[in-house]
Amino acid sequence: MKISYRKSLKLVALLISSLLIATVSATAYVTLQWTTTATVVANPKLCFVSWADGTTKANNFTYSVNIFPNVVTIDPNITYGVWDWDTVSHNTYVRWTSCSNTGNIASLNVTVYNGTSTLYTQLWTSIPTFPTAFIQFSPSPANGTKYTIWIEINATTAATGSSTFAFDMKVENP
Repeated sequence: MKISYRKSLKLVALLISSLLIATVSATAYVTLQWTTTATVVANPKLCFVSWADGTTKANNFTYSVNIFPNVVTIDPNITYGVWDWDTVSHNTYVRWTSCSNTGNIASLNVTVYNGTSTLYTQLWTSIPTFPTAFIQFSPSPANGTKYTIWIEINATTAATGSSTFAFDMKVENP
């Protein structure tokens, strides 16, 4: 099989133009980089404090309580509080993130306070469609100060079994 000289030139020209088109349509990019150093410390400067001894810091805790159908259960001082153990105040936020078996809960009230101020109080009545956005403590917790967590759980008339709810506390500038 013979390929003519002209056909070879056309083939080469077609190949070169294909490469040029591919080169022209290629997108240039740059690679940027950052480095992160993650240093482990036991607790942020604002965390939970165990009331068992008043000094043990915690990043999370579990609290259990019995509730009863059509009754409001009030605990004005659950087993942990909030402690800003730093020398400066920190912006702090809370949100309700989840609730299992929402049919048990008619309403829920959470308050964070001490003898001189209330930082946060939130009453949720639209369960299971409660808002889950972060709500800021106002005022911010004072440095070196401990706060109590108050909880009120209003159970529905048809409440059975158990419900588990979770909260997130977000601390700026820990």
